[in-house]
Amino acid sequence: MEKSQPILTYSLSFLILAMIFKFLGVINLANEEILSYTFIFYGLSSVYASMGKGKKLRLFIGTAVFLIGIILFIMIYFDMFYSPKIIFPSTLLILGISSLMLFLDNTKDKAVLFISLIFILIGIVYSVSVGMLRLNSFIFSFYHILLKYWIIILIAIIIVAAIRREDKK
Repeated sequence: MEKSQPILTYSLSFLILAMIFKFLGVINLANEEILSYTFIFYGLSSVYASMGKGKKLRLFIGTAVFLIGIILFIMIYFDMFYSPKIIFPSTLLILGISSLMLFLDNTKDKAVLFISLIFILIGIVYSVSVGMLRLNSFIFSFYHILLKYWIIILIAIIIVAAIRREDKK
């Protein structure tokens, strides 16, 4: 059985169950929040399942879906207003980071590294030029994310380390 099938099944199951629980009043989450969690789960699972296995398209799409989930999450929890100004640089950064993941999967492909760096650089330059990105506000936001979600980050690191150790056996 293809590894992507269970990932898709689990992601859709999570989405459906979360929507049912929301409808029944068991959980109090916005639809966008449920969607962001679903995207993050699907993206991480897809990246993990495809990394090192030559599945470039799944790796690229999984990274992009994960990053879209992160963007939704940030917009929900950190009072970021929706603006058409963020679509263009976000798209460039998603393309760049997804391409960078392809390079990390196959470090011999220097052209992919070059393309990813161009996308990332253009996205950052555009964000700075329209005033969306400032170093001090980025550091301040990053600090608050670490303060609020340090335990989740720690648990994720422990899980990844355990999975890697299990894969080596």
